[in-house]
Amino acid sequence: MGTKKKKLKKPYRVMRTMYRGIVAISATIVALYIAMTLALRPPEPVQAANTEDQTTPTGQEVEQQVQDPGITTSSGSKERKERCYTFLLAASDDGNGNADTIMVMSYDVPNQKIGVVSIPRDTVVNTKRKMPKINAAYSNGVESLQSEVANLVGFPIDFYITVDMKAFVELVDAVGGVDFDVPVEMYYDDPTQDLSIHYSPGMQHLSGQQALEVARFRKNGDGTGYPDSDIGRTKTQQTMMASLADKVIAWNNVTKINQFVKIFSKNVKTDLSVREMAYFASEASKMNLDTALAGSTLPGDGTKKYKGYKWCYALDQQASLAILNQYVNPYTEPLTLNDVDFVTVN
Repeated sequence: MGTKKKKLKKPYRVMRTMYRGIVAISATIVALYIAMTLALRPPEPVQAANTEDQTTPTGQEVEQQVQDPGITTSSGSKERKERCYTFLLAASDDGNGNADTIMVMSYDVPNQKIGVVSIPRDTVVNTKRKMPKINAAYSNGVESLQSEVANLVGFPIDFYITVDMKAFVELVDAVGGVDFDVPVEMYYDDPTQDLSIHYSPGMQHLSGQQALEVARFRKNGDGTGYPDSDIGRTKTQQTMMASLADKVIAWNNVTKINQFVKIFSKNVKTDLSVREMAYFASEASKMNLDTALAGSTLPGDGTKKYKGYKWCYALDQQASLAILNQYVNPYTEPLTLNDVDFVTVN
């Protein structure tokens, strides 16, 4: 019996050691999870200022409000939705100092909804700058553009993300290119920018450089192009970004993820902290982009002349307000015509 007991002790000790090891590993995992959970706490969004509307709506404004509940004319105090964040997304115009792409994004974390609204680059704004178009604000720094966009749309912008065009090219190439339906015939040459764009309409597989050329296209050499001018161009950019986002998210290879991180670290500037980026990345991993992402472009007329400048984009105020409320308003109540700062161009 004594001999038998001795034979049982060794397996028992091994099992006990394994058990302790499993417990230790489990405890470590739990501790790491708790640490990560504590570290990835939601950022604090910029709170709205309490403002009292001192004006009384006119009869016409009241009638408009009844006809379209997305349009209201009284502001009052504004309360932020829980964990609904706003972002400025901007891309440079190939080194000339202006912004080529300007988008406002909201991320409603509890409902896993992302809204994106594009602001046409030639949109006129109230500014002390000589050039009244919003894209020129970028030449004074991204903070200047962030401030002007916030004034325009009527709510604070919590974070900014700016992207160098090289990041777009490298990212598309990293995922093996994108399949994209080119919407119009494109033929344009600009030797000063070493730019040559030649594409026929239809579905095509595009490399990074080709995708950038399609996204940047504005008009052909003879002035033809998108029938709705800059609106069509913005729609193409939105569709291109959605196609690229789908493909990036589909990659779960560690090597590719590391490559994505390197691309972004080189070409993306943001005021998001590492902890904030980790929080949003963690939340976004739960998202279904097919149902979560929606957006539009602020409508208007891009043929206006303003303060001596041609081809200015004057927003359709009521329609633009409705779009802001539908897609990116971070407040619990609608934005009003008193909140936004749309320029009236005759």
